[in-house]
Amino acid sequence: MMAAAVRKDPAPGRERAPKGDPTVVDSRKAVEAARKNARKAAVVGFGCPAVDWPHHIRVVIPTGRGEDIRLVEDFGILGHSGGRPDELDRCIISRPRWNAMAETAKQDLNAKLREKGLPTSRWQTGDNKVERILGTELLTLAWAVAAADEGDMAAVIATWVSLQSAERLWLAGRVLANPNDRVRRGLALLMSAGPTAVTEPFAKSGPSQKGTGGLPLFEAP
Repeated sequence: MMAAAVRKDPAPGRERAPKGDPTVVDSRKAVEAARKNARKAAVVGFGCPAVDWPHHIRVVIPTGRGEDIRLVEDFGILGHSGGRPDELDRCIISRPRWNAMAETAKQDLNAKLREKGLPTSRWQTGDNKVERILGTELLTLAWAVAAADEGDMAAVIATWVSLQSAERLWLAGRVLANPNDRVRRGLALLMSAGPTAVTEPFAKSGPSQKGTGGLPLFEAP
C-alpha cells in the first residue's frame, strides 16, 4: 500500500507569498529604486566618480556666448605628486567649433554611461566633470575639431564617432606624448579623411592607468 504524500509546510519566516501579491512587486520596485539611486549618487556629471579629488577632465563652459570653452585635466589627489601640477589646460576651443561637436559628444558619452547603468548628463554653463577615460576620448575629438579646417569639421566628428574607445585613446596618447600644434594639426588631417573600416585594432597604448586607486569607472580597453 502506497504511503500518502506528506505535505511540508514552509519553514517559519519563509512562507510563500501568493502569486500576484502586490507586496512582492512593491518590494522589488523598492530594491531596484534603491540600486538606481546608489548608482546615481556614485557619479557626478558624465560618469565622474563622486569622491574627493578624482582625476578627471573638466569642461569649462563660460556664460558669455563668445567666450572659448576650456577642457582641463584635473589631476585630483594625484596633483603635485611626481612633479605634476594640480591641473592643466588640455584644449581651448572656440564656441562655434564647440557647438559643432557638443551634441554628438554628449550623445556618445551618454550611450557609454547607459551601458554601465549610470545616469546620463548634459552640458551646462560652468564646470562639467567627465570621467577620466571618457574625458580623454572627448579630448581626441576636441583637439581635432579645434585644429581642423572649417569645411572638414563634419568629417572629423564622423570619424570620431566611428572609432572604438581603444582607437580614440591611442590617438590621444600620441598627442599627450608630444602636445604641440603640429601634432594636433596632424590629428585633424588624419581624421578629416572621414570614417573608414578598421581591420586591425590600434595599439593599446593610451593614457596610463597607474595610480588611479581603482578608478576610473571606464577602464582603458
